[in-house]
Amino acid sequence: MESKSLKDLDLKSVYRSSTDDIFNDFYKRCLDISITYSRAVGYFSSEVLAMSAQGLSYLIRSNGNMRLIIGHPLSDEEFEAVKHGIQLGSLHDELSEKLLEMLTNVGPTTERLELLAWLIACKKLEIKFSLRRAGMYHEKIGIFKDICGNSIVFSGSANETPSGLIPTLNAESISVFESWHNEIYERFGKVYEDGFERLWNNQEENSLTIEVPSEIYDKISNAVAEKRDLISHIVEHEESYFLSKTDSKINLPSIPVFLGKNKFEIFKHQRSALENWRANGYHGIMKLATGSGKTITAIYGAVKIFEAHQKKEKGLSLVVAVPYIELAIQWVENLGMFGVIPIQCFESSSSWYGRLENTINYFNSGVLPFFAVVVVNKTMTAPHFQSLIAKVDKTSLIVVGDECHNHGSKNINDSLPDAYYRIGLSATPFRSDDDEIDSPFPNEAKERLEAYYGSIVAEYSLGDAILDGVLTPYEYHIIPVFLDSEEQDKYDELSLKISKLLAKQKSQRLDKQDRELLISLCSKRSRLIGSAKGKLSKLSELTRFIDSSDRPHTLFYAGEGKPYSDDTEDDVKVIDQVSEVLGGNGWRISQFTGSVSRQNRKRIMESFKDKTIDALVAMKVLDEGIDVPACKTAFILASTRNPRQYVQRRGRILRRYACKSIAKIYDFVVLPINNGPAARKLKEAEAERINDFALLATNKMDIENIIREYGLSYDLI
Repeated sequence: MESKSLKDLDLKSVYRSSTDDIFNDFYKRCLDISITYSRAVGYFSSEVLAMSAQGLSYLIRSNGNMRLIIGHPLSDEEFEAVKHGIQLGSLHDELSEKLLEMLTNVGPTTERLELLAWLIACKKLEIKFSLRRAGMYHEKIGIFKDICGNSIVFSGSANETPSGLIPTLNAESISVFESWHNEIYERFGKVYEDGFERLWNNQEENSLTIEVPSEIYDKISNAVAEKRDLISHIVEHEESYFLSKTDSKINLPSIPVFLGKNKFEIFKHQRSALENWRANGYHGIMKLATGSGKTITAIYGAVKIFEAHQKKEKGLSLVVAVPYIELAIQWVENLGMFGVIPIQCFESSSSWYGRLENTINYFNSGVLPFFAVVVVNKTMTAPHFQSLIAKVDKTSLIVVGDECHNHGSKNINDSLPDAYYRIGLSATPFRSDDDEIDSPFPNEAKERLEAYYGSIVAEYSLGDAILDGVLTPYEYHIIPVFLDSEEQDKYDELSLKISKLLAKQKSQRLDKQDRELLISLCSKRSRLIGSAKGKLSKLSELTRFIDSSDRPHTLFYAGEGKPYSDDTEDDVKVIDQVSEVLGGNGWRISQFTGSVSRQNRKRIMESFKDKTIDALVAMKVLDEGIDVPACKTAFILASTRNPRQYVQRRGRILRRYACKSIAKIYDFVVLPINNGPAARKLKEAEAERINDFALLATNKMDIENIIREYGLSYDLI
């Protein structure tokens, strides 16, 4: 027979997570037949709100009402200021806007938050904020009332968080007081009930309770007005939602059983890298080939450190620093596979600052055992991010720098958090001493990197990865492109000026003007090589007759900017020239550049994977970290002298993908038309890349004759 009264539930006096399922055995059963539910919880986040909404489908079916008090931490100084009206308005607005954003924006906890929004729209939920002196409101009180006037009060350590309600996590307990047991209820339960009412009515000493403005309720109501069918579906199927979503709510790291459809197993080279890192005092750079699982290696290591910290009842915080938003998004997805929902610090600060600030406060107070942040380098250098991360004890902090070679710049390097655990990830962490195009001053960056991360503790080459089956084998095809006489003259002129400055640098430190001039000259020469006129005719010739069935999943790397000349005002960009050639040959293409919006990039990538388009035309944005495993063919029309770029591009193309047994690389090699000193240097620069690519190619024997024919043999380097 279905219960109609709280008295019919036959509840226990104490529920402990070690022996009871607090949610199913107690919480859900009470909500199912309550007409009012009052709840005070310790702190404010989307996860807390989502878990506070858990089981509310039962309250909705009972046509019940809810009151919710959410705590917010304040220092003594902040509390006094707010109490006297100073900053109260701005804090009130901040909390209200945060609540509005959580309840109206789509996110990973949408189904839960929709229930809260629906109750507000139906005028069945009222929310207030409790501001507490010297910390935060941290009681956990709940009060159920049924249609017969019976009450149940519960109190204890269980927050309405994943850790508080899921029995496999924190060891939690609650005590239950029933109004029909008069003597016990008067002694214990009534105290909590009266305390809640005083808090609700802003009558508690050293607490300040403020209401949510009516206009916020109106905005929430308007946002859910057209979602009645969705809410009905959630109410009907909420239990299945809970079962399917539980793992995604637990923001604690764990080693997964499966990654995708495959059983997860750490590879030998990944385990070896972590062992070497540990032996080096938890500092070090992992020089692992692009596509060999650098990200998974670092996350696995962080999880293991967290597990070790848990045994000591100590928390761990993880900061992942990356160069681009696209790479940040991939880290968010990969962390999710290990049960981690990181704070995403790569949009406007209003979207993450408050959450990060609160999270760090909860972490430092021991409420949270773990949190993770994914931040782009530009945000990491900002003072407001720096000030927050500085609050975390370095012995509880692990920093992972992906594509860590970017952290060699002084500005970024100075911004890296002081952390006990440090992992640098890069297939090519250090620039070559001879690389004067990307940076004429490579040693300074190397010194900064080693000062922060330490030395290289693990290496796993691209050859190792191909041999082990981690990456796809590839064919390599050389496409010779000769400079014309005008380009050759300009190349010789620029090279002579660069050589003089480099010679001067060896004998004395260049002043600021000479440094800037050297960088400018190197950039001009790079653009000249990248936009050599012969490339477009070769490209047209090569791509015109490629069968339509062989065109999908192709990448074209174009030179940056406009073609080099003394007057480029009327010239179109190189990438547009390449796109025009491909379009003229009937290719379906999309440009993938830094100017493409995040939303459009996702759409373009989906079109690339499902073959709606044949190819992506890019400059540099695909160089670092962004996964395009479907790619099976690449045309490299421009490449710097920095080995990092071509090593990363090759690794990008060789990632494993379904039905991809071989990859093909077409390398447009720029050659001189004379035999002067600059011409030899150009051949040497091209030969380094060519011989590197040829060494691991499946068709190595076939291209040796081409290498000898054009004077690009190994004895040059």
